[in-house]
Amino acid sequence: MRITETVTHPIDVVDTFAMVTDESYQQLRCERAGSTDHSVHVEHDGADTVVTTQRHLPTDEFPDFARALVGSSILVVETVRWGGADADGEREGAMSVDLPGTPVSFTGGVHLRRTPDGASTLHVVDGDLEANVPLLGRRIEAAVAPQISSIVQIEEQVAREWLSRR
Repeated sequence: MRITETVTHPIDVVDTFAMVTDESYQQLRCERAGSTDHSVHVEHDGADTVVTTQRHLPTDEFPDFARALVGSSILVVETVRWGGADADGEREGAMSVDLPGTPVSFTGGVHLRRTPDGASTLHVVDGDLEANVPLLGRRIEAAVAPQISSIVQIEEQVAREWLSRR
């Protein structure tokens, strides 16, 4: 199942990259997503910056059949490997969201693009959600897709909150 989500940050692309790779920002993202516990790691690997978050999320909003498969909470491991900036400061990265112990994963790209006026940034996530379960795969994807979209959409709200504290 293809998922494409875009949020807008009210700062330029260089500052947006600094924000999304800041450990305190990532911790706030985990908290606002409803995690019951989480960890955040930001590493530099040559020209790349790798941000990894692990969080346990409640499955209260999952359909009964999906909750029966995973229980009352689920571990979500999100990894974004950002490449270097281009001449305009724009960046691209590879993103994966894994749910260990389940046959569900999301892989795709993440992009930071300048708006035409350069004052704001479009944060685009585009990728494929896959549930490798015979007969139930599509139903599971349909149940998990809103959670993946929510993880991306909460980014805009968290960014505004985080920026207001600066």
